[in-house]
Amino acid sequence: MRIIIVGGGTAGWMTAAALAKGYPEHDITIFKGNEPIGVGESTTPHIDQYIKYMGISDEDFLRATHGTYKMSSRFQDFYKEGHVFHYPNGQLQVENPNYNQWMQAKTYYPDKTPPFAYVMMPATTVAEEGRLPLNHDLLHPYDISKDRSFHIDGSKFAAFLQENFCSNVTVDDRKVNSVRYGSGGIQSLSLERGPYDLREPQVDADLYIDCTGQASALGGAQSSWVSFDSILPDTAIVRKREYIDKEKEMVPYTNAKGMSAGWQWTIPTWDYISEGYVFSSKHQTEEEAKEEFGDGKVIKFRNGRYEDAWVGNCVKIGLSYGFIEPLESTSLFNTHHGILHLVDLLEEGEPGGFARDRFNYNMREHMEGWREFVEAHYYYSRRRDTPFWVDVTCNTEYKIKGAHLTEAAHDMIAFLDVSGDQMSPTDVPAGIMFIYCGCEHTNVKKRKYAYFQTGIGVDDYTVAMWYDNYINRKKLAQSMPTMHKYLKDTVFS
Repeated sequence: MRIIIVGGGTAGWMTAAALAKGYPEHDITIFKGNEPIGVGESTTPHIDQYIKYMGISDEDFLRATHGTYKMSSRFQDFYKEGHVFHYPNGQLQVENPNYNQWMQAKTYYPDKTPPFAYVMMPATTVAEEGRLPLNHDLLHPYDISKDRSFHIDGSKFAAFLQENFCSNVTVDDRKVNSVRYGSGGIQSLSLERGPYDLREPQVDADLYIDCTGQASALGGAQSSWVSFDSILPDTAIVRKREYIDKEKEMVPYTNAKGMSAGWQWTIPTWDYISEGYVFSSKHQTEEEAKEEFGDGKVIKFRNGRYEDAWVGNCVKIGLSYGFIEPLESTSLFNTHHGILHLVDLLEEGEPGGFARDRFNYNMREHMEGWREFVEAHYYYSRRRDTPFWVDVTCNTEYKIKGAHLTEAAHDMIAFLDVSGDQMSPTDVPAGIMFIYCGCEHTNVKKRKYAYFQTGIGVDDYTVAMWYDNYINRKKLAQSMPTMHKYLKDTVFS
């Protein structure tokens, strides 16, 4: 099979490397185009699926990407100013305690109940102290080999993949000027002319993969765009800065701080700190944003996806298919999710209509789920102090669009919140619960418990035990290494 990949960014090289590993007999060519921008990126734990498929160890991955471990996403000033909650990477303790026991404790013992993440994923307590959690009985069932993601330099990852996995991939530096379509999809690509070409060279393939970013230069014309209007941030200002004190600043979490018209990320890689301000251009001009955040490179983006990721003989991977603002590091996840699903389908042989339909259904469901998850960070907030926070939390149009799926977790939580019925992992995804409870919502109705004379599932002894464990884990954190020391001793020595 002849495969052409267009786009030499992280998505292009991740695709090329995975296909070259899985299908070395295929004729694979990548047209690089522009070089990728080296910006610090945050991943989700799902990146493990890709690096395990490629056979890359944590140590090699960290060295290659000049990366650091990420144990959590930390949200500052989202629920309200001065408040912090975590969305951790790890194994959720859903049985002992369960969602409802924590919510009951928070309702009846509000001052003694530790935050949701500290109870349900104990290692978060260590991360909040700025230390790297290592395996310990007090943090069970945490395991650093599984319960982590990474902060990386994406351009270094792309270069590593090219050098180590793409020896059987043909690399072409020429730019693609135009695309010729026919009844079966793409017929050929026209390339820029060289010094001895009388006309634009033409190339064709059995399968085309669009990794051209939001330009979607190959597949964008083949499908309609579905806009995610309920997600308001559409502009980012990004920059790098040097460390002042690596021991203190190289923390094991991505920090997201609520700002007047959006939020600011802080991502500590091994070499530098990546910072960015993601904001809504409807609520703030670039000049106003720079006055609040400072200078940097301005990047415009649109939130949404194409109706179909695979049309005819062209597959859109990564940003060329869709994008959701980077609040929960979804970009690389969307990329490797599409790549690995494509790899799975190609194992079945020459793809047909059934393969395309399954791919499109999978990608649509994937993007819609992440859309709802990102919306939840605003949906459950109680900030009303700027026009942005009013619109993103209170606007009627937003609420209608934000809960448009009949089986959406937002709808289920709204129902259970009103009824006071117990919540379980089968009702609401754990990710949504970390936002809902992180914003200190509970669905416990004291009047209902009093009316039915129903006892609660926790007592003051249990809550005191949770609190003692929380204090002991804070003490334990002081014996854990900083991330800089740990990586310096074990990875970058």
